[in-house]
Amino acid sequence: MNVTRRDLLKMGMGAAVLGMTGLKAQAAFKDIPLCLQMYTVGGPFRENPEKVMAEVAAMGYKGVEYAGYPVKPEELRKLQDKYGLFCTGTHTGRGQIEDLEQLKRTIEIHQILGAKFIICPGMQNDGEKGWTEAAKKFSAASAVAQEAGLWVGYHAHRHDFNKVEGGRSTWEVFADESVPEVVLQNDLGHCVNSGNDPYTLIKKYPNRSKTIHLKESDNKIMGEGKVDWKLAWELCESVGGVVTYTVEYEGGMDRMEAAKKSAEAFYRLHK
Repeated sequence: MNVTRRDLLKMGMGAAVLGMTGLKAQAAFKDIPLCLQMYTVGGPFRENPEKVMAEVAAMGYKGVEYAGYPVKPEELRKLQDKYGLFCTGTHTGRGQIEDLEQLKRTIEIHQILGAKFIICPGMQNDGEKGWTEAAKKFSAASAVAQEAGLWVGYHAHRHDFNKVEGGRSTWEVFADESVPEVVLQNDLGHCVNSGNDPYTLIKKYPNRSKTIHLKESDNKIMGEGKVDWKLAWELCESVGGVVTYTVEYEGGMDRMEAAKKSAEAFYRLHK
């Protein structure tokens, strides 16, 4: 399944995208929308969803990714529409993805939000066998989600780059043993902090980085750490199939300030 022109319009993408179809065209434009993982501003967002949504839009973000809902999805959709934001997707527990009955309700929620990506935020499995079994379950879930026009995927943490028997990392086992439609939401900061190379992994699994987390290494603001942003963006847009970029910050700076500084850094550096 390709992302269509209608999908791009629904997701609020720039005019430069609108004449294109499929994911191969991504290298031709720089209007990939910037989203914010709302976990970044979790406390304030839970306390006052509307105020934070308004501020996030004013920072220059075009979309949001949720990790839990402070109010009902219907209310979040109203706030999205009010402040001109779209929902790229969510971080959703593996049980709501692997259990196909629960997945049906998960899909309904994403349709309310207008979201395309159902991403598991993290999981632990026992060695190569456990990760292979998880990959098969996500492949089955992917088939169901694709029928509804949605994607399922997995978000990387540092432990996902640990090697298991056979020499592959758990990230590679999961990627190799799942169908190509399962999204690999790498987290650039987690990958670099683990001592690994996210750039090679983006190239190794083409068109599977449709959504990716823009996190700097060492809890820093984008551009102040070890991530090679120019190379990362070039690869995401040429072979990764990126549709949206998503900022996540988990360091010690005030989270609203970090979100603002991250947006400013993105628009300064992504040229």
